[in-house]
Amino acid sequence: MGDRANFGLRQTDGNIIFVYGHWAGYEMLSQFANALDACQSRAPHDESYANRIIISQLVGDDWAGTLGWGVSINYMPDNEHKVPVYDFATDTVTLYDYTWNPSALTDSIVSFTREEFINKYAKSKIGA
Repeated sequence: MGDRANFGLRQTDGNIIFVYGHWAGYEMLSQFANALDACQSRAPHDESYANRIIISQLVGDDWAGTLGWGVSINYMPDNEHKVPVYDFATDTVTLYDYTWNPSALTDSIVSFTREEFINKYAKSKIGA
């Protein structure tokens, strides 16, 4: 049992880093927006630092645990939600539908600029 969610980071070479959270589905768009907001000074021009900041923000204090979070390239191990993907090349976040077929992102639902996504979903921005 869980609330499985994935967050995508599409690199400029086209590969996607997926951050899997076993219990991350609750308020996942806010979690992702907060992580993107935390790397404002690095995204989109400094992928390696931005990747680390985003992943660190998502995982939070769970680094020492052996369960709960995972990282993969071009593959989602499990999922129960739509999938937000940040694209470094276009500086956009796209929300994708997901069918249960490993690594199959299907139709895109909506796209935002990074700033639009952060302003819409980040907890620090809501009601500001």
